[in-house]
This record gives sequence, C-alpha cells and structure tokens, in this order.
Amino acid sequence: MITLYGVALSPYYNKVKIALIEKGVNFREHPTAPAQTPEVLALSPMGKIPYVDINGHALAESSAILEWLEDAYPTAALLPPTPNGRAHARELALLLEHYVLTPANPLCNHMLFGSALPDAVREAAAPAIERGLAAVMRRAVLAPWLAGEDFSHADISAAAVLPVVSAVCRDTLGCDPVLAVPELAGYLEVLAQRPSVARTWQERDAAITAFLEARQAR
Repeated sequence: MITLYGVALSPYYNKVKIALIEKGVNFREHPTAPAQTPEVLALSPMGKIPYVDINGHALAESSAILEWLEDAYPTAALLPPTPNGRAHARELALLLEHYVLTPANPLCNHMLFGSALPDAVREAAAPAIERGLAAVMRRAVLAPWLAGEDFSHADISAAAVLPVVSAVCRDTLGCDPVLAVPELAGYLEVLAQRPSVARTWQERDAAITAFLEARQAR
C-alpha cells in the first residue's frame, strides 16, 4: 500500500496523484501540510509535500516519485518508448514546472493564503509566465498529447500546472496567459477527458473551495 501525503492545493501533489491513478496503484491519501516537525522530516527531508510511504519506504520530491512509479510499474508506461521520446517528455515537464509554475507561485500564495503581492512582483509575473509558456510551445507536439502520441509525464505536469496558473492569473492579474495560447485551450479540453485528470481536477477544486471558505470564516 502506498500512502500519499500532502494536500490537493499543491500542483505537485496532484501530479503524483494523477500518476498513481494512471498506474492503477492501490494508494490512500493522508492530508498533511508542509512542516518542519521531526515526524514529517523523517519522511520528507525538506518538510515539503508531497511525499509517499511505500510499505515503509519514504520518498519525497514529485519527480523522484514519478520515476519510482515508472520503474516499479513499467507496464502502464507514462514515458514514451524511445530514449529521445522519454527525454522530450521529461524536458517538457521541467519547462512547465520551472518556467510556468514557479513565476506563478507568488500569485498562488496571494490567492490562497493572502500573502503579500508587491506591485513589482505582480508586474513581473505575466511576462515571466508568458516566456515559460512560449518555451513549452517551442517543444510541444500536441498530437494529441504534449510530447506526441503517448500520454506522459509532460501531460501529468501540464494537468497539474496549467489550470492553476490560468486560474490565479485571472484572479490576481485579470488576464489568462495560458488560454491566450490558442493551442492550449483545445489541449486542456483533451486533458479533461482523461479519467485520472478529471478526478484529480474535481477533487482539487473541491479542496480549494473548502480551504477558501474556511479561511473566510476565520
């Protein structure tokens, strides 16, 4: 049994969750916030989420967890069959996470937690996200999946990242750099048909709504 620790507010948590569902792995979710307690640090060395417990073996960092799943459950492959194809999928996943999600993190923290959002940070966010999206599109194939004909780590990262960035940009900036890329609107519709993605998005949206309602009630 695999236990997935974290919360659905986190794109990285949802990335691992989609992969677990795709692999058909028996897992359970244990809602857990990031923490620096000895108990959490014993399972996640930086105290971050997500992390997993695999029958007593602890593993943190979402990309490492996806690679473990690929090694442990190779028949339900989430990477293309060729070395170049696998590298392509991994590259796209990294582009999405480093250059699209990272510049959106201050917006996410502002929307969810009410963190300060200085004008300089707000003004820099959209151009940085747009550059990241442009980099992704230089590598994207969309035939029908991001790296080609195989649903892969690239699509899992896209499913975890793109809707969140789209939503927080609309909320905090009044614009949507994701849907401003015409090809991505159709791609997101294709992603939404994937059962693992549809389930994760639905549960993410419910978690965000509950969190915001609880925050407003305090």
